Amino acid sequence: MLATEVANELGFDIGNGDFKTLWSMNILPKWKLFLWKLLHNGIATKVNLGQRGIQLSMICDLCGMGDEDNQHLFRFCEIAQQVWRNGALVIHSEFNETMSFKEWFLFYIRLFQRQDGKNSPRCIYFISTLWGLWLSRNNHIFRKEATTVSAVLAFIKIGLDQHGILQDQRKPFLRFMHTSEVISVFPPGFSRVILVGAEDHGPITTIVIDGSWHKNTRNAGMGWCLDNQYTPSDRILGGAQFGYADSALQTEVTACLLSLRWAAEAGIGRVTIFSDSQRLVDLLRSDDVTDIQLIWTLAEIRRIAKNFNWCCVNKVDRKRVQHAHDLATATSTLLLSFINFPSLSSCH
Repeated sequence: MLATEVANELGFDIGNGDFKTLWSMNILPKWKLFLWKLLHNGIATKVNLGQRGIQLSMICDLCGMGDEDNQHLFRFCEIAQQVWRNGALVIHSEFNETMSFKEWFLFYIRLFQRQDGKNSPRCIYFISTLWGLWLSRNNHIFRKEATTVSAVLAFIKIGLDQHGILQDQRKPFLRFMHTSEVISVFPPGFSRVILVGAEDHGPITTIVIDGSWHKNTRNAGMGWCLDNQYTPSDRILGGAQFGYADSALQTEVTACLLSLRWAAEAGIGRVTIFSDSQRLVDLLRSDDVTDIQLIWTLAEIRRIAKNFNWCCVNKVDRKRVQHAHDLATATSTLLLSFINFPSLSSCH
């Protein structure tokens, strides 16, 4: 098959320069073969075997809740949903249920490659998760081994290690991908909480935030701005506010609240917040917060989030929020505050 035919079959838009096929990715050859069969409905799920004339029950052996086809096995099966949610990508695979499996797969591959590059580490983890689900299913069918979230996450880890050996690289992101049931620390950019909405192809405005706090004076600075803003002037599209706080965490939570208020007032419909605070993401995931200084602020964040069609908070590396960090530091030191709103065309 010609390369152009492969690209068209996979749904990549060659005309717009998006010719990024699976074959150009630096992944394990067995993964490429597996994905080729998966996207062409060629792996031996029960539904595929039944369509080939083999008499057997179509019901998924892992959950007993649906017919075992690609869509069910890799997205809607209870085990699959728990694996995606507990994995490093924190994907809610049951969202956008009207999308075919192929559309769903390509959406994430394109998203991760657009944000991270052709050999995105998130693409590698995504593919390793599919592979881990398939191996675990086969172990259950042919070896009668129990399929658990921990078992699938272990297969994912093995796949990542094999990929690392293939690449002969020492990049740190592979070293942090342990099972989230044991260690809740994710590599930069992978941990997040979705407050409202579902992922689709709509444009998303990204805002970077940070807080700065001086323990001795309790002076606090909260800064936020559009990520990679494109504006012909030097005017910062965002804001900064001076205040007082009792902890660095309190300033970070407050910065998140202020940035969402700003986004709502600016008329932004879909927003993702980038923060370097894992604790902020953990608090927003939890319904059991006992810190009286944070309870109201977190509740207000969740309330304001309902104004958006999509609202998500991502944990990222400190370098990713450097502009917001500079704003927050200057604000807490110089005791200044300001706010600038963008035009709607600047928000995408």
